[in-house]
Amino acid sequence: MAWVAGRVTSVKFTSDSFCVCELRVAEAAPLASSLITVKGHFYGLLQVAHGMPIKVIGTWRTHPKYGRQFHVSSWEPWARNDNERVHFLSLCIQDFGIGPAQAVVQEYGSEVFEALTHKASEVLSKVKKDGIGPALLSWKVALSTRDVTVLLRSGGLKSAEVASAMARFGLEAGTVIKKNPYRLMEISGYDFSKVDLLAKYLGFDRNAPCRLEGLVLWALQAAALDGHLYLRRGDISQHVTELLDRNSTAGPDLDDCASDTYARVVAELEGRRVVVVDSGTGVYLPEFYEYERTSAKMFGELLKPSPIEVDLKPFLEEYERSNRITLSEAQREAVSSLAEHRVLVLTGLPGTGKTTALRALVRLFEEARTSFVLMAPTGVAAKRLAAVTGHPAATVHRTLRYDGSSWGHNQNNRFLVDAAIVDEVSMMDQELFYRLLSALRSDTMLVLVGDDAQLPSVGPGNVLQQLVSCRSVPHIKLTQIYRQDEKGDIVSNSHKINRGEMLDLPNPRLPSEFKLVRIRDEEKIADFIVQLATKLKSKDANFQVLSPKYAGEVGVDSLNERLRDALNPKGPPEWNGHGLNFRLGDRLMVVKNDYELDVYNGDVGKLVKIGSDHLLVRVHGEGVDSEVEFPIGSVPDKLRLAYCVTAHKSQGSEFDTIVMPVVRSQGRMLQRNLLYTAVTRAREHVWLVGEEAAVQRAIANDKVVRRNTVLAKTISSVVESLCP
Repeated sequence: MAWVAGRVTSVKFTSDSFCVCELRVAEAAPLASSLITVKGHFYGLLQVAHGMPIKVIGTWRTHPKYGRQFHVSSWEPWARNDNERVHFLSLCIQDFGIGPAQAVVQEYGSEVFEALTHKASEVLSKVKKDGIGPALLSWKVALSTRDVTVLLRSGGLKSAEVASAMARFGLEAGTVIKKNPYRLMEISGYDFSKVDLLAKYLGFDRNAPCRLEGLVLWALQAAALDGHLYLRRGDISQHVTELLDRNSTAGPDLDDCASDTYARVVAELEGRRVVVVDSGTGVYLPEFYEYERTSAKMFGELLKPSPIEVDLKPFLEEYERSNRITLSEAQREAVSSLAEHRVLVLTGLPGTGKTTALRALVRLFEEARTSFVLMAPTGVAAKRLAAVTGHPAATVHRTLRYDGSSWGHNQNNRFLVDAAIVDEVSMMDQELFYRLLSALRSDTMLVLVGDDAQLPSVGPGNVLQQLVSCRSVPHIKLTQIYRQDEKGDIVSNSHKINRGEMLDLPNPRLPSEFKLVRIRDEEKIADFIVQLATKLKSKDANFQVLSPKYAGEVGVDSLNERLRDALNPKGPPEWNGHGLNFRLGDRLMVVKNDYELDVYNGDVGKLVKIGSDHLLVRVHGEGVDSEVEFPIGSVPDKLRLAYCVTAHKSQGSEFDTIVMPVVRSQGRMLQRNLLYTAVTRAREHVWLVGEEAAVQRAIANDKVVRRNTVLAKTISSVVESLCP
């Protein structure tokens, strides 16, 4: 590689570690002109500043507009005299102020950089100056950050991945990764195929033992994406084989490995505390073991008698009289159960009176003068909970003061409230359940409400199903249908889907709230959905198109483009970036919580302004909209088109009308709980478009993949251990 050394004469642009600057050349190989443009990342340096001396290593390239430029791959400290050495240290290295810089340069002169790098202990003893200790550490951090970044970037990894490697392995990251690059798989979010390429770049063989360690960790991480908290030890080799078969970019297969080889690898990982092995269950990633087992312990300790002292008979009579309703037997049992137990799990299908029961429980807390808080896993669900109860509600994350990296309420700072009610618990994964329990005091009352026939959480675990199946947990299931007259076919058909029965499907030409439009050709299905959406928009209807999967002619991605072109044709200004294209007026969905902006995964809105540094989105709420500025840098992570979304993304939301294609090519996504979840998003109208055979297949397919979790079993064990 070429190199150039000199002084920075001006800084043209800077953003984090990236900089474009002009350099007055003092030395170079090969020779260079006296003033050059330098661009690239200066990893590890505090800043690139006017007047600083530096040596940069990289390549020459010619830009079509700006001409010849030097592209930086790495940097080295460089200076011709003591003044420049002081200048470099004080400007570029964290914690090296003028005082420490002058003191260490006075002691070592031209050897100062060598001494800081290889003789830190000697420097610390010789240079008696306040701040020299932190300055020495910052020097080591700067060099380590530079070296690790150059190493990983050369292997094809991104800046964020480099940062996570530094956070995991600290100053020894470079040494650790050179010795075993597959240790990067210990970090959540790493792509095995990228790590495999890095290993190849570093000279590792495909049958290196450490590669098998990486594959085992990859299998556990992939299993988590499928909802599992652990893998059985005997299943790991099969999962590894399937992953390699499905991912051609992950490199070649390993030679056949015996089961005892996997056992040795798992034992090695366990010895490094990278996995947890439970002899009766399987192999966990440490965080999932903690989430499951600690949740079971905390939840088991909540299962105590209720502190509520209210005479239930007059309470229930007054509640029914003042609200002019008659509670069902199960709804009355829910109130009675909460007066008896500190914990209640309340479930029911649509139309069975969960909202009515929930209001009665809120009123019970008020009568007992019990402070309470209302929560839900998503912003949309929280807004709906607030609307139906008449009390403030927020996401679990906001209530527990999650800021994107840490939880304000936790084991060391409990949320002070007598009772908590959480709705839409089917959407709660194991980690969120753990965070909730970690924040509550052991004497808090807890009401968990949900529909256990819906899709399970996106994240690993199956919390609601596990709680419902645990005999130690007080559970009331509402079954009596209340909204039959109000909603007709939607409620009755959702119950039929749940029971595995075929739907009541009237002639689609006749008025009905629930329709199946029979079309086999997928292009014609897409055409029909676009035409229907156009009509619904002309009536200003509240509707949402859903699809079981992203790919295909009637998948989310294709339908989004077709619906956008029909409902918001080209003409308005557009924004493009990171493979995304948004048009003024587009329907957008928030896909990642942002607590500073007060927007949450699942929130839907309209793009109303494209600014130079932000997109302005009018986010729809329950009766109230709010305009939110999304900084351009956050857009790729936070926003997606929402003319069509998956059934999973729609959970917690309700629409007057839902439209969904159902075709046999959707394969394994034709599941009873997915169809049920989609149908139950509708308040007034359901349009299924496609093949009746595909609908029948979905209804018949109740073989939901069983998620690997033993939460229920562990709760029962905790309860047994607490019994005298």
